[in-house]
Amino acid sequence: MDFDPDNLRLTDFMDLATLQEIQDGFAAVANVKATITDAAGNVLTQPNPTAEFLKRQRAIEQAEAKTEGPQREGREYVAPIIVNNQRLGTIRMSASPNGISSIDEAKISALAEKYGLDAKQIKALATTLLRSRETRPAAIQFLFLMANAITRLCFQEFQLRQRINELTTVYNVTMMLADARDLPRVLQRTTELVAEVMNVKAVSIRLIDRDHDELVIRAVHNLSREYLAKGPVLLSKAQIDKIALSPRGYEYVKNMTTDPRVQYPQEAKREGIVSMLSVGMRYKGKAIGALRLYTAEEEAFSQAKIDLLKAIAAQAASAIENSRLLAESIEAEALEKQVRMAADVQQRMIPQTPPELPGVELSSVYVPSFDLGGDFFDYISLPDGNLGLVIADVSGKGVPASLIMASVRAALRAQVDNVYYLYEVLSRLNKMLCRDTKVSEFVTLFYGVLDTRNKRFTYCNAGHPPAMLLRDGKITELTTDNMVLGIDPNEIFRQQFIDLKPNDLLLLYTDGLPDAMNFKDETFGRQRILDAFAKGGTNAETVAQGILWDMRRFVGMTRRTDDVTMIVARIS
Repeated sequence: MDFDPDNLRLTDFMDLATLQEIQDGFAAVANVKATITDAAGNVLTQPNPTAEFLKRQRAIEQAEAKTEGPQREGREYVAPIIVNNQRLGTIRMSASPNGISSIDEAKISALAEKYGLDAKQIKALATTLLRSRETRPAAIQFLFLMANAITRLCFQEFQLRQRINELTTVYNVTMMLADARDLPRVLQRTTELVAEVMNVKAVSIRLIDRDHDELVIRAVHNLSREYLAKGPVLLSKAQIDKIALSPRGYEYVKNMTTDPRVQYPQEAKREGIVSMLSVGMRYKGKAIGALRLYTAEEEAFSQAKIDLLKAIAAQAASAIENSRLLAESIEAEALEKQVRMAADVQQRMIPQTPPELPGVELSSVYVPSFDLGGDFFDYISLPDGNLGLVIADVSGKGVPASLIMASVRAALRAQVDNVYYLYEVLSRLNKMLCRDTKVSEFVTLFYGVLDTRNKRFTYCNAGHPPAMLLRDGKITELTTDNMVLGIDPNEIFRQQFIDLKPNDLLLLYTDGLPDAMNFKDETFGRQRILDAFAKGGTNAETVAQGILWDMRRFVGMTRRTDDVTMIVARIS
């Protein structure tokens, strides 16, 4: 029963039946009336002896202590003190030679002489009075009560020490398991400690391998190599461990050689293991494995031992998961480091400053949403004062997209050195991507060549958002009907051109610009791009930064989900 430590009562420590026994025995021995009250004076016991007490007293009077409890040995009454089937001591009570009380004959003779009485008559009268106050039956009951009380106190101390040892074991296991850096060694030490505390023949820890439908040994104490090599313990057939991993938390096998649920009974017989207790290891509801105890003889495990093993199993499961999380954290940290290094390499692929060419002014914006982006742009110097402008967007995000981006960039640069026609460059890129990538992986790409001498812009668009030309306040979109790269290896690409005039502005961008979203789930959209671009500017940098500012002001603090890339060219 739960009790309030700040408001203790006598009945929190001793039940009313025991209090009544103590009162009745004391009253009978002392020949007085007694009651027991609580701290407030409320009577807890009956003033008169219970019927059971009186019945035992009559039985003792009739049978001279031939009752359960104290036994007579010669002139003594004895009550053994037994705890956990071990005799710790004995309470002995002996009667006086002439009864419970003796007669002082010298005093009786002096009294008779003083008052002129017959000494024999006075002695007979005193003996009669003493016999009427005979308390031997009550004393025997009190002896019985004392023996039981001492036994109870000793047993409580015995249980307390057991609980302390169990808690110490759990504490020691917890401290060991807290060090997840060397989990195999810690789990091995756990099996040894459990075997020692539980006083069993062997202990094992098996963890679940769902990929192979198996409970795999991870730590073992005192099981032979031959037994461990008996064969796999399949999770789908491990009926005992399934129960242990259920909400019940454990399962007991009385005899492993006869229980039909045991997968290897003959091997268990050869190993000399009989009873088994399997306790499930779970972490936040997730089944991790099983902690097993084995005994050399049939043994029924107490609930206290089961609870102790469940506590240890819970700590072991927590340590195993923490170890896995630590390993994943270290792996993630190493991967993050590699990603940062890859991002640094990718950043070096992106032009940091635009080239300086007569007759054209260039500016660019590159804002990746992650460390590694799928967007890229490039300036490619070509013979005769020509400049290649490339902007592309790889499907997907992160590492896969960045690898494809690097591959496309390298292949594009390799092709433009040998191939003059833009449509042929894109056709070769398309065949390469169809060969080397998955169906779900594709690239949108806009490739244009700016002839700075003749003021002509030749371009080929593979499914990318069309470039925009701003001339005299009017915007024209440079559209083509070509498919994206990486889908159809037989796609035929076509190129177009446009003549340029002084103060013309060209805008190339990826879909991260129109797809930028605010808190209302509204996208920046094509029209807002047109409006921002139409504002123009005195130079290419002003135009690029003006469009970026309008986009950022629109989305506010919303987290970006796509890269934003732009190239702005102004013809002078």
